[in-house]
Amino acid sequence: MTAMTNMSDTEAKSTRKPRVALMGEFSAGKSTLLNMLLSQQSLPVRITATSVPPVWIAYGEPAAARVTHDDEQIDLPVGEIAETSLDDTKYIRLWLKADILEFCDLFDLPGISDPNMSRDVLLAVFDEVDSVIWCTHATQAWRQSEAAMWEELSIRTKGHNLLAITQFDKITSERDQNRLLSRIRKETDGLFDEIFPLSLLEATHAESKDAFFASGAAAFCAHLVEDLMAREIIEEETGVDPEDDALAEDDMADEFGEVEAIDEAPRIVPKRVSRPKARDGAARSRPPAGQDETDLTDWKNADA
Repeated sequence: MTAMTNMSDTEAKSTRKPRVALMGEFSAGKSTLLNMLLSQQSLPVRITATSVPPVWIAYGEPAAARVTHDDEQIDLPVGEIAETSLDDTKYIRLWLKADILEFCDLFDLPGISDPNMSRDVLLAVFDEVDSVIWCTHATQAWRQSEAAMWEELSIRTKGHNLLAITQFDKITSERDQNRLLSRIRKETDGLFDEIFPLSLLEATHAESKDAFFASGAAAFCAHLVEDLMAREIIEEETGVDPEDDALAEDDMADEFGEVEAIDEAPRIVPKRVSRPKARDGAARSRPPAGQDETDLTDWKNADA
């Protein structure tokens, strides 16, 4: 049993990765989005059950620990995560090797209406978070309960929050899709940096670059990684958190819809999509010398 060590605010700003939380109502697509960000590396157990505490996921050799309400960190067999009780655990630490975790830590938080999660515990964990990806289901997007919770929580973030409208393919009419996007943009004006309509099932089952782009996931991943890289570079080179630097805000104000210009983003997409095809049609196990197998520019210019 070892005590948790907390870095000072100054040290944290200059050394640690950004921390991004996935939040939303139950069945809003958080777990599907999380597994997509982890490159289809499914989590070792179902960590999204209502009885499981928040999970803090970071890069490292696969391992787990639970952090008590007294901030003690205790080793936890990965197979026992699903049995971890909220009564004596504030959150779970989980280490995995996934490319997205080289850019940031991810927090998987319970659904906002979880009766088992006390407000005090949620706020204590949320204080560790820098920014949020809020997931809202397209068929019942941006409910009053979501707006009320976000009004309270958003002031606790450092900005760079994204709204993901999940299961967007459930809205089958283009007219209805446009009406939904118009309503959401109006109701959330100024609350999020960007809004991304996502067809997550299409993204996770995509077997071609065109399908992955059409799902909305490529633009989302590109924006997310570009933003994380910009924040990480500024922190490493200047020791200044970009959320505290007005110039940094201006530098990162561009929209990243032109995803072909971003080379790092495909590192977090399904391998079957990102791996180029050999001339005989078979998937290559390794890219040619000097070529990144997941380069988006290569995707856009390659034959379909």
